[in-house]
Amino acid sequence: MTANNLVASKKHNCIFIATDAASYDDSGVVGAIKSKVRAVPEWPAVITGRGNSFGLDTAARELTRRASSFDDLIGICYRELPLIVEEFKLDRPFELNLAGWFYGKPMVFFVRTPGEHDSSGIGLQPYLCLPVGPTLFGPWPSDELISAASFVKPDPDDTPENIVRGLCELIKLQRRVPADDGFSRVGGFAELTVVRPDGIDRRIFHHWPDDLTGQRMSTGEH
Repeated sequence: MTANNLVASKKHNCIFIATDAASYDDSGVVGAIKSKVRAVPEWPAVITGRGNSFGLDTAARELTRRASSFDDLIGICYRELPLIVEEFKLDRPFELNLAGWFYGKPMVFFVRTPGEHDSSGIGLQPYLCLPVGPTLFGPWPSDELISAASFVKPDPDDTPENIVRGLCELIKLQRRVPADDGFSRVGGFAELTVVRPDGIDRRIFHHWPDDLTGQRMSTGEH
């Protein structure tokens, strides 16, 4: 249920990413509040994802260490990710979103490890790294939440200001999407990352001050 939202805009030649910061166990109890963005400023690129946070961190570190560029990262992912999973015993499933410039174009790729964790919606084969198009949003709010908020999905061809505004509104709606136990899985703080060919800008744009380690998160604003 991690909030993970990416917009790759060819029009503006940049990638907009909005993520939350709460890591939690299987019961929804918060274990840490920290950024989920793994930035690679020298390329520049960003790796985000959903699922086991230790697996995400380890895979992001090892993949970037083994690749010489974002193009190279996409090329070696299918071969290297299963080796990393085996070497570091990353048995709990996770998925990665790789965002950067692939042959000169801003693009987002999706890859997952084996297991039931698959938010691609198409039953993607494990370790197969594929482009997902210009946008990737998850979890998607209910029709009722979208209608009540008059929410409009961010458009890659819109102005940068409207894209950012839409991502900010989306992550607040995602906070209100309950898990099966009625608690949220989105919280801590919300971070906006903007990746451009000449660098990466990051800022926190919202806090949920009542979210604390050792506790579950409500679906409310505070």
